Amino acid sequence: MSLNETDANELSAYLANITKNTELDALALVSREGMRLAFSAVPGYQINPDSLCAMGAVLLQSGEESVNKIGFNKLIEVVLRGKKSFMVISSAGRFFLIGASRVIKDLGKTVTVFRYYAGKIAELYP
Repeated sequence: MSLNETDANELSAYLANITKNTELDALALVSREGMRLAFSAVPGYQINPDSLCAMGAVLLQSGEESVNKIGFNKLIEVVLRGKKSFMVISSAGRFFLIGASRVIKDLGKTVTVFRYYAGKIAELYP
């Protein structure tokens, strides 16, 4: 999937705002098929971007299937929380966002920011 320059610039601005308003260690914009479109991580954060994107695609697809089977309307996000870290995967139209952080106290704020920007992205790229 390729993006034209205008689309890339709009999405880049949204990702910059997410980064500015959260304490994420890694952030990715991913196609529904698991292809990485954008990725950034803080220096020293050891994660394979392709693995993160592929895991996110699998988790999102599994979450969507689960939500549909139990009769819920639509999946908004998947939140994985460990003892000292978390990952948020938010549906964003034809894309999804993945954020990972070791600042557990920032989980609620990150989910709120992700919901807002995932909604904005979904409006532009349904």
